[in-house]
Amino acid sequence: MDPTPFALGAGKPLKAVTGPTGIGRTTILTRMGEEYVRQGVRVYLIRFTRDGDAVPVGFPGSSTGWSLPGSVPGARNDPAIAHRAAVAIAASLVRGADRTVALLDDAQWMGEDLQAVFGALARRLSGPVGCVAAIRTPSYGTVPGADWIRRLREDGLLETVRVRPMDAAAVARLLTAITKARPDSALLAEVIRLGRGVPAAVRDAVDFLRRNGSVRTVGGTAFLAVPTKPATPSVENEFARVVRGLGEPAQAVARAMALLAPFGADAPRLVAEALGRTIDETSAVLHQLRQEGILHCSDGGRTWRFPIPLVADALTAAMGPFERRQLAAQAVRAVWDGEAQCADLGHLTDLVADAGRMVDARHALDVLLPRLTEPAGYSAASVSRWLGMALELAEDRRERTIVLRRLVATGAEQGDHRRAFSVAQFLLTELADQLSPAAAQEVQATTVRSLKNIGDLEVLHDIAEFRRRWPGDNAQALVTRAYAYAQLDEWRAARDLLADTEAQWQHGSSAAARYGAALQVLAGLWTGDHEPLERSLASGEHTRLGSDFECLTGMDTYVAALLSIGDSVRAEKLLVDANVPATRLRLGNQAALAALRGSSAEALTLAKRSLATGADQGYVTNSAAMWVLVVTTLVMQGNLTMARDILATVRESAPPLAHLLDIAEAMIENALGREDLAAEKLTACLAAEAEQGLLIGSDDCWLQLAGIAFIGGDEEELRRCLAGLDKVVQVMPTSRAVAGARLVRAIAYRDREAAAECLRLFRERGHPLELVTAAAWLVRAGVADPALLREGYETLGGLDALLLRSWLRSAMRDHDVAVPGRKETLAENERLLALLAADGLTNKQLAAALRTSEKSVESRLSRLFARTGYRSRIELSTAILTGEL
Repeated sequence: MDPTPFALGAGKPLKAVTGPTGIGRTTILTRMGEEYVRQGVRVYLIRFTRDGDAVPVGFPGSSTGWSLPGSVPGARNDPAIAHRAAVAIAASLVRGADRTVALLDDAQWMGEDLQAVFGALARRLSGPVGCVAAIRTPSYGTVPGADWIRRLREDGLLETVRVRPMDAAAVARLLTAITKARPDSALLAEVIRLGRGVPAAVRDAVDFLRRNGSVRTVGGTAFLAVPTKPATPSVENEFARVVRGLGEPAQAVARAMALLAPFGADAPRLVAEALGRTIDETSAVLHQLRQEGILHCSDGGRTWRFPIPLVADALTAAMGPFERRQLAAQAVRAVWDGEAQCADLGHLTDLVADAGRMVDARHALDVLLPRLTEPAGYSAASVSRWLGMALELAEDRRERTIVLRRLVATGAEQGDHRRAFSVAQFLLTELADQLSPAAAQEVQATTVRSLKNIGDLEVLHDIAEFRRRWPGDNAQALVTRAYAYAQLDEWRAARDLLADTEAQWQHGSSAAARYGAALQVLAGLWTGDHEPLERSLASGEHTRLGSDFECLTGMDTYVAALLSIGDSVRAEKLLVDANVPATRLRLGNQAALAALRGSSAEALTLAKRSLATGADQGYVTNSAAMWVLVVTTLVMQGNLTMARDILATVRESAPPLAHLLDIAEAMIENALGREDLAAEKLTACLAAEAEQGLLIGSDDCWLQLAGIAFIGGDEEELRRCLAGLDKVVQVMPTSRAVAGARLVRAIAYRDREAAAECLRLFRERGHPLELVTAAAWLVRAGVADPALLREGYETLGGLDALLLRSWLRSAMRDHDVAVPGRKETLAENERLLALLAADGLTNKQLAAALRTSEKSVESRLSRLFARTGYRSRIELSTAILTGEL
């Protein structure tokens, strides 16, 4: 808001800044005063208390020595008294200064006598004397003095500016300033929901979410994650102080309404009964809370709500455990007895969990169990509370098993792997007889996955080597052993075990057969045998979707397999044929699919969200391959430092096939002109592949090595890379490997026929970055029409691939291909330079990345700083973060 929205001597005599609690009226009034001081205006600031006292308040540059009369008895009823007092106030304001402004904060507490005086004063103010009042006017209801404000406005004496809540863009800017990262859409939506755009509430909401671990930052983006520790909204915020200022009766009613507002028309009666008051007494307090803007009532009393949800959360947090349980029990009994209704099923279930054994335990459990089998759409905090109470109320082994299975799944999904492991262990040892074969297989898989995520590799080895097993048939044990090998990244051992015992696990339970078949697909593919995948796809096995927490069954397995070899065309066809939207896949697979489509922004958001929330940890067995695709996107954009930081975070989680991350790191080194380091990374990846008996990713390694050799003019190394690619194709002729081999053959032997075939294959694959890179190599080798560069350049236009576009422009100039859009090119060059410089790259690294000289970089940086007005790379980084540049 403009700090001086009112010009002295213009408009209405009396000015007012209005808005609800927490909207920032005091801040705006103070900024207004500071601006007036800078303009040479004498400024007085007075703040009113709830008792009507006027207290002088100072700020830098403000004046002192002026005060309002404590009271003007009779002014409300006698205009003459009000007039005389107004004359005296006006004279004191004018005395000794050319221009004077009186700022009145919290003027809603002004007494009626003083209101009459200011009404008379408004008729005398003119020219260099001004008066600005900050008045709290809730969004709903009225406050003391509202009639006075209305009369002044009707008489044409009051000009108001209402402070509006922050819009989404403003909340996003505040979040960015606090977290030093751009907020993800889910985090932004939650902060807006909690704070409704009121600045004080927004700041409290962000503080609350950060304290309970719900805000996690990855790659410059802040995400909303499952809370990692208990926390409650502060009871010392501005809204809680307003409630406390109303006294204990109002506090008690407000706390009760925090739990009972969803009961609508029944809420006032339930509150009155709970507090032992009459309905009239309760209604009077509710009216007071409405006047203060704490509560809102609509639809003829049938709807009650807190305009700022965070206030309800803070009030609930202020309750003692017995008070909460007692209120919850009363409300639940009223619903069960048909005396009240609650349309919010999730809230009612919360109350059942709060009430626990204070209501009928059997009835409570009958409410909780159905919610636990379908927890989607409810908050993680609520589901955890329901689980805890359901476990306490469970009456037999069958019911305890239902609850504990949900606890295992919830722990795994929320990344609480220690909890998932301990509960799963209890199920498998103490309640094994209550688990169906499918459930037992599922729980065993979760246990194995949890062991990997908590780092207990010794126990994993014991399971894999059959030194430890759980109750169950032999088929279950074999599949679990293979899964343990997979979690240890010993895919060759998993493949061999499944092959040697296929007859046993195939004829075990249907769950063992599904898990075994899916694991066989992945183990075969990673070690160079694509036949299990092809057989499974041909048989329709992939259409048998499992539950959300079955990591090796369902569509995710087969999509993951295809995406890991870069076959997005067939992956998309699988989804279409099975009528499964991509949003049903795990985040990592969604990210890989988006990256291969060329949807870089979507891919980055999904991948970072996966890392921030831990949603895929231990589930997606191709996560390393997915991160190679994501880093490729980041490098092509010029986000080199972000790419490196993300890779470091990913390595800490030790994903399966972690050696593939060397491919991604090689791409970063290559972009920075460090081809020798890139070659070392790729060679190390190939060595790891050979040692582990793997083939996945080998085609990518050989292709990148071929690119380094081609740029460096090493014909012998180029032919060696072609031989490596040809061997991969002989074993596993995926479309990516075949197209890559054709590309290297074309540039190694200047083979135009291979070049044409290569282009055809890459066009069929439909991956824009692959196609553009291949075309650039072919043109450089002289075996393709340079016009392909223009086609590729236009293709990249919508992909935000700034660095690749920059490299392509250099190739176009080298081959006399006109670069379209000079103005757009200059803007893009500047944006890329700013991005790389803000990332902390040295001038030498900038020169390498931009394929230019250090002198050119120095000159371009000087022009960038001169044009933008930024003085340092830190300021550039901030401008990029906030979206200003």
